[in-house]
Amino acid sequence: MTPRRLNPPHYFLAALLATLVLSWLPGPGLLPGPWRFVGIVFVVAGIALALMAARQFAAAGTNIVPLTPSSALVTRGAFGCTRNPMYLGLVLTLLGVACTVNRPWPWVVLPVFVAVIQLRFVRHEERLMEATFGDAYTAYRSRVPRWLGYIKNF
Repeated sequence: MTPRRLNPPHYFLAALLATLVLSWLPGPGLLPGPWRFVGIVFVVAGIALALMAARQFAAAGTNIVPLTPSSALVTRGAFGCTRNPMYLGLVLTLLGVACTVNRPWPWVVLPVFVAVIQLRFVRHEERLMEATFGDAYTAYRSRVPRWLGYIKNF
């Protein structure tokens, strides 16, 4: 039997659990009063973005499993703003939870999660997409940022 590979949702759940556990550690609140509830907006936006992107994959009939060949290059909708809307949705959700729990320690989890996703998935997926779709992917990559405009090629 082939061992199961850990995929981004597994890392997300681990990061979410770590965020919640670390929120129990003492520390000052970083956001004043009700401003911490702006995190709920990020959670909702993150979940919505990830689900919208997953639906776009399903509508295109392409594979959603990371590091496996895709049958279609999805470039519209959420994929017109970021090449990784599902991952960005997970990051926004963690950001929202960190805001809502309003403690300093959960903020350590966020950059670690981004680095793991970047190193274990995004870099490899981009090479696979370029090998699969060639010039079409290269053109897409040149006009759409990896994450968002200001962190275009992290």
